[in-house]
Amino acid sequence: MITHFDLTDVAAHASSCRSLTGIQRVQLEYVRSIAVRDNHPANFFANLDGAYVDLGSLIAHSHSSGSEAMFMQMRGRFGLSAAGGESPRLFAGVGANGARTLRRAAAFLRHAFVAPRRRFGPSDRLYVGGAFWAHPRSVSTYEQAARDGCDVVVLFHDVLPVAAPHLADGHCRPLFERMLRLEGRALTISRHSQAQIERARRAIGAPGDLPPATVVPLAHEFSAAPRNFLARQPPSLRLAALEGAGSFVLCVGSVEARKNQLPLLGLWEALARETGPGWPRLVVAGKPGWRSKDALRALRRADATSPYVWIDTPTDEELAWLYSRARFTVFPSLAEGWGLPIGESLWFGKPCVASRTTSMPEVGGALCAYADPHAIDSFAEPIIRLVRDGDFHDASVSAIRAARLRTWKDAADALVQASSPLPASRKAAPRAVRAFGR
Repeated sequence: MITHFDLTDVAAHASSCRSLTGIQRVQLEYVRSIAVRDNHPANFFANLDGAYVDLGSLIAHSHSSGSEAMFMQMRGRFGLSAAGGESPRLFAGVGANGARTLRRAAAFLRHAFVAPRRRFGPSDRLYVGGAFWAHPRSVSTYEQAARDGCDVVVLFHDVLPVAAPHLADGHCRPLFERMLRLEGRALTISRHSQAQIERARRAIGAPGDLPPATVVPLAHEFSAAPRNFLARQPPSLRLAALEGAGSFVLCVGSVEARKNQLPLLGLWEALARETGPGWPRLVVAGKPGWRSKDALRALRRADATSPYVWIDTPTDEELAWLYSRARFTVFPSLAEGWGLPIGESLWFGKPCVASRTTSMPEVGGALCAYADPHAIDSFAEPIIRLVRDGDFHDASVSAIRAARLRTWKDAADALVQASSPLPASRKAAPRAVRAFGR
């Protein structure tokens, strides 16, 4: 049986955005591994602009070049590429949005009658691993496929719009509820998210005979760089400015309320005042996100004398340099389905001070220090220790470098196993895959 991988959200993201987010990155890392497997036939597609688009040739030509390169290939096909020297902020403005709207309308007229959305039936397996909550028509496709007897497999990264609506866009909740009721198989990326799914299903009155969600943990690997990579030359002028400014600590993630950067900036200012000269600078690396006005205002007014600096929308090459040159990382998020920057920090051999909430201890296990993101001052002690106690820092690095970390091949192996047909004796209770460090 061929597995049909729906990459609608990746293609749609490529049509309107300049860089990957975590969910699209996860999608493409799975694709890179699965595309080369002879024993797991797969079809890659998107339902974009109202039409079915076969992505097989694009994947075949770009899967070996990395997730960011694959994304840029999709941008070349579906998006608008900024001309050399053009400002990214200008490119993202009203004129570009209008041009994009016209292009997508033309694509609909060109393709809708030639390649209409396909239907999936009993001989198909349909894998949904992306941001379904941004695509109502796709959710209708999945519901129809389930009614037609298709084996629909859905990867839930989290269910925050149902479980923690104050941390998510409330407009997403109806689509989450429809997917939680779907007569299909659910996968998720952590034991915390697995428990949230079961609670959310009960809360919305989902059918009681749905099989439990199966846990398929993500990877620690940052595939754009080998493990324990140390970058030499800064790949951009903005990073070259950091190179001569002393040591720094890194915080990676979209700038938004859930990621909790604003309280961290306040803590960092206080620590810098208390300790005086020599305190490392905090580098916040990520694109603007949801409910980020106050944090962005603080980051944008930072100058050369500020204790923190913002690297807006870093490339993978820039992230590799930042991870490899940081003294350690901080990840104070309020809630995650997984927490990619924690694992990526470990991949580069760097200690991480992370939140002890939701899934994040499952990612870092005993290799991280933890604090309470709802009490940001609790981050001060482990941060100060990693800055001042050289022996402790070095011992932490040694432990991380000796540990076994999950690769994207490991993650894809778990995904393939969990999404394959189960023997009848096991269909009622799929076995969860153990998460790292537990």
